[in-house]
Amino acid sequence: MKLLAPLLSIVAGFLMVLPAAAQDYLPPAEMIDEALSSHPDVRAWTSRLASAESEARRIASGPYEWTLNGSGLQRSMRGIGDFNEFDVGVSSGFRLPGKSDIDQRIGEHGVDAARNAAKDARHQAALQLMTGWMAWLSAAETLSISQDQMRAYEAELAATEKRLAADDAAEIEVELVRAALAEARTTTLRAAGESARARASLQAWFPELALPAAPPDIAGPEGIEALAALRERVVTNSHEIGYIDAQARHAEAVADRARADLTPDPQIGLRAFSERDGEETGLGITFSIPIGGSAREAAAAEQSALAAAARQNSVRVRRAIAEVAETDVIQAQSEFSAWRSAREAQADSARVIERLRAGFEIGATSLQELLVAERRHLGVLLMEADSRTRASIAALKLRIDAHELWLADE
Repeated sequence: MKLLAPLLSIVAGFLMVLPAAAQDYLPPAEMIDEALSSHPDVRAWTSRLASAESEARRIASGPYEWTLNGSGLQRSMRGIGDFNEFDVGVSSGFRLPGKSDIDQRIGEHGVDAARNAAKDARHQAALQLMTGWMAWLSAAETLSISQDQMRAYEAELAATEKRLAADDAAEIEVELVRAALAEARTTTLRAAGESARARASLQAWFPELALPAAPPDIAGPEGIEALAALRERVVTNSHEIGYIDAQARHAEAVADRARADLTPDPQIGLRAFSERDGEETGLGITFSIPIGGSAREAAAAEQSALAAAARQNSVRVRRAIAEVAETDVIQAQSEFSAWRSAREAQADSARVIERLRAGFEIGATSLQELLVAERRHLGVLLMEADSRTRASIAALKLRIDAHELWLADE
């Protein structure tokens, strides 16, 4: 019993490490954070958020400022003389009760919308990084498979030339293997170009990523069945929904302000004057109130219609995100099933090609059989790699959309 407890602890620790090990092909978390924070869209929306916060302060302060006005003149009266006179005043508009609260809401909803947009920009950058990273790893693996196939043809060419020297093969067989080798070399060169392009594209968009010289292998997703539980989190953690909802609330607040403006704000001021060198002075209060008309009514109707449209946009986006959540899960599950089938096909093909290659070396397998099998095996290897990549991308997208991966703090 004393030995059993440490053993169970080791086994439990090993099982806890398994999910993390399956993601060793992804960049480190600190590197991801730096890359996402440096993305131009993320930085742009960070600046827009600062702008929205400043705008909120401006709106809360109100649209009116104190205005100083005045005049000075010299009056001449025939037979009496010249007099210095002046007129000075200060005035400002004032929001009627309730309007300042509405302005406060307009600013707050604008900031909320910008904050959600900034977080959604980080979400989109995470999807772009994941897609670019996986495209690079997939292209690198395709190149590796092509190189292995080319080496296999090189070995078969050497074996065929050896048999030709021993009068156990015809010249045409050597030429057939050379043609297959040339075809494999062409495929390899193209795969090398595609790998280089994928790397260059990833490096261009995310220069902060320190790409390894040897790309890691894509391990494939684990625990795909548990990902269905993330369906609801895709919706609840959606910043796109948060953004469109905040925009709808902002539009409703703007409509409330337009309706409140049907009663115009007054302008109140203080006026002082001096005439005939101070013989006559005065101090008084001035005021003005615009007389509202059809223009204000039309503005209120316009903003009410825009608010109604914004509410429908919110409904549309919610349905779109619900669709994404559902299709993310379906895609992950179907791609995982396809990969599982491709793995079985790869295992069967590997056993067949191994026997055929061994048989060809001793003359028990014909060249035609081997070349057909080699092409089929290459197709199976590429199919398995592509299925594994697709399954991994589907699982990663679901986790990113649910904010479980790279966006856990958002």
